[in-house]
Amino acid sequence: MPYNSSKWALHKFYSRSSSLGRYLPPTAVLSRKTLSAYLRRYSSVYIKPDAEHTGTGIIRAWKKNGRYSFVKVKGKKRESSSVEGLYKKIRKSNGKGRHIIQKTIPLAKVNGRRFDIRVMMMRNATGSWEYAAMLAKVAGKGSIISNVRRGGGYALPVAAALAPSLSQAKTAEVKRRLVQLGYQISRYFDRFKRRSELGIDFAVDKTGRIYLIEVNHEVPSHVLFLKLKDKSHFHNIRRLARAYKKRKKGR
Repeated sequence: MPYNSSKWALHKFYSRSSSLGRYLPPTAVLSRKTLSAYLRRYSSVYIKPDAEHTGTGIIRAWKKNGRYSFVKVKGKKRESSSVEGLYKKIRKSNGKGRHIIQKTIPLAKVNGRRFDIRVMMMRNATGSWEYAAMLAKVAGKGSIISNVRRGGGYALPVAAALAPSLSQAKTAEVKRRLVQLGYQISRYFDRFKRRSELGIDFAVDKTGRIYLIEVNHEVPSHVLFLKLKDKSHFHNIRRLARAYKKRKKGR
């Protein structure tokens, strides 16, 4: 199975779907050539270790006034006068393992902070996929990532996170579409591996456009949903997990 823990394999896997591929941000394997091309085309990019799924090692790089800069997670900004120098510094910081490079998405923000949206999909008592819950993961102060634990961020209801950027009607439309995509992505994932739960991360830009960022299939966090004031989302996740576990025991 080509899609175990690799972000690049994830991108290639979903890009083969005509209906889901259009939700993927422009992505390539990091090299001197792709770094130069992406910064020429997009001015700001994210660089991520290919096999890391906890927010570790994520870098944002950008070009401004002829100079190149990058920052790692919540670290200090570093600069270079050339793409070559920038590439060397990034490699020195993160090592030689495979990384991907992605266009920076002009994300919707709440309280001036970036966020993405986690949609939990679970198998139910019949073994079918069922939408369980969603929340917004808001980046911590000074952090370039929305990973709540590593970036020092917090969780919010999705409607509250989208409210500063979108109307109520548009927010409701985005939430409906996220649930629909949750079902599509889960069913498509079944082509390669059977899992009982998926934590799907989406980004939403300032216009309400949705991007698929990552599919977490190795025990996605339930505890994350305890950070919401409304605990019904967490309880629904646990209910579905118990129902599916009971089904497996009864076979």
